[in-house]
Amino acid sequence: MNKKQRGEKGGPKIRLAIVDDHTLVREGLIAALKNEEGISVAFDTQNGIEFFEKLKSKPIDIALVDLDMPEMNGKEVLEKLTMKHPEIGVIIFSMHTNVHIVAELIQMGAKSYLKKDCKVDELVDAIFNVQLEGYHATEILSEAVFIQAKKNNQREEAMAHFNFSAREMMVIRLICSGSKSEAIAERIGLSKKSIDGIRSKLFKLLHAKTTADFARICIEKGLFQPIGRG
Repeated sequence: MNKKQRGEKGGPKIRLAIVDDHTLVREGLIAALKNEEGISVAFDTQNGIEFFEKLKSKPIDIALVDLDMPEMNGKEVLEKLTMKHPEIGVIIFSMHTNVHIVAELIQMGAKSYLKKDCKVDELVDAIFNVQLEGYHATEILSEAVFIQAKKNNQREEAMAHFNFSAREMMVIRLICSGSKSEAIAERIGLSKKSIDGIRSKLFKLLHAKTTADFARICIEKGLFQPIGRG
C-alpha cells in the first residue's frame, strides 16, 4: 500500500489505541506514527484494565495490543473486545513466533498479528488494511490460518462424534482454561448445579478422571486449543 492509498491529507483519521506495558514501546510507536497521514493515536495504556476505562470516553477504530501484559493480557483484551466491541479491529503485537499462538488469536477474532521487530511501514499498512479490508496478512498469519483450518476440521469431527452442543463446547473451553463451576455458571447464565451436571457428563463421555486429564484429552481431540509459549 502506497502513501496515497493510506490516507488523504485533511481527511478522517483512523483512531488508534496502543496497549503495551512498556513505556518506551508506546512512546516509540506514538513518535513513529506522529506524522503519518490518516492515523491518529487516540490514547495509549499499559494494560487491558486501563484500556477499557479509557475506551469509555475515547472511541477508537483499531487497537494495537501487546500479547504479554500484567493485569489483563492481550488475549483477555481481544476476547472482551470481540464480545463487547466487535466493530473495533484488533492487531496483536508480540515477539512470539509460535504459529499455534497466532492460530488461536485469529480464531478468537484478531485481524492481524505483527512481530514487534516489524518495520513502521508494515505497521502502517496493517492499520489501514484492517480498517479498510478487515484483515492484514503476514507470513506467520498465513501459516496460522492453514493450521487453524486443519484444527477446525479435527474439532468438527470430534464434535460430530460426541454430538456436543455449542453450550457444551463453551463449558469445555472454560474448564480447560481453569474456570471453576461457579465462574462458568456466572459466565453462561446457568446455575452451578446445571454446570456440575454438564461437567459430569463431559468427564464421563471423555473418560476423564481429573481436570488435567480432561484438558489433555480435549487438546488431543482438537476440542480445545490453548495458547502455548513460543
